[in-house]
Amino acid sequence: MISNKDNYFPSLTGFRAIAAWLVFANHYNLFAADRFPFLNALVDELGIGVSMFFVLSGFLITIRYDDPLLPKPTFSQYMRNRFARIYPLYFLLTTITFIVTGGWGWVYVANITFIKGFVDELKFTGIAQGWSLTVEETFYLLAPLIFIMIRRSRLMTWLLPFIFLMIGYIIFDSLHFMLVYTFFGRCFEFFIGIALAKIFQGNKTAINNRQLFTWIGIVGILVFLLVLVYTRDEMPELLIRQLLVPAATALLLWGLLTERSWIRKLLSTNVMQLLGKSSYAFYLIHIGVLAVWLSDNVTWNPVVLFVILNVIAIGIYYLIERPLRKVLLTESAENTEG
Repeated sequence: MISNKDNYFPSLTGFRAIAAWLVFANHYNLFAADRFPFLNALVDELGIGVSMFFVLSGFLITIRYDDPLLPKPTFSQYMRNRFARIYPLYFLLTTITFIVTGGWGWVYVANITFIKGFVDELKFTGIAQGWSLTVEETFYLLAPLIFIMIRRSRLMTWLLPFIFLMIGYIIFDSLHFMLVYTFFGRCFEFFIGIALAKIFQGNKTAINNRQLFTWIGIVGILVFLLVLVYTRDEMPELLIRQLLVPAATALLLWGLLTERSWIRKLLSTNVMQLLGKSSYAFYLIHIGVLAVWLSDNVTWNPVVLFVILNVIAIGIYYLIERPLRKVLLTESAENTEG
């Protein structure tokens, strides 16, 4: 029988670091708009790293919790794994953020419960980038139901995103907020990952020496990134960010899974494994009170700040994140870097 260790893909852990770094580059644009307008606009679109991670998340959760060759965990076991993966470090860093900035009460409660991601006015409070964790947690909660429905009919893989989109349209007053900041608008990215996982589960083959899908995926992402630079209408932008970029990401992930390329080898190195495993901590601290303090007191240079934050993130991973996870999970569960 296949174990969870067989569903660990080193190159995808390295890929997590790349996705987080793209978001960092987006938030710390090195290029002034007046001097380098094209490069400034290009880097401004690197928030696609969030979309890339949502695709990866959809793939990994499906691979690890809906593999027909693996025993299905109970809902409580599944949620315990997800809780241990995301929540302890988020709670700790969010609480520290509010200790530094103040503003306790309802806003703090909304942050530590992920409710903030459902309220337009609160989405950037606390750890600003934490809005994406509300999207992620919504997917985690709905994933067991999604898997049940897909098992009954594979057609649901394609129908459910539209159903969730309609539910979001009914629930939220702001169409823009729903489409950009909630799972209901971002669900297509996760379902592309789910579809990739189902294809991979049904077509597990030996690693080949081609690099076709790897490069099609990379070129596709770059092409759509360039198109975004020159696209000004919101709906085409959303279609590119939340459908076409995820589709190209899925092709790249397929290449990393099935093709023996130098990119796969690079992402699988021990250094990239470490950076990938610490990328969640990096994502949480790359903007916020720590980053502001470092910018004010240590360095304002984004390149140096990037290095420092990665070093701190590695320390957080080893000294805080991983030990907290071990407290909540058995050793076998801890080996799963989902």
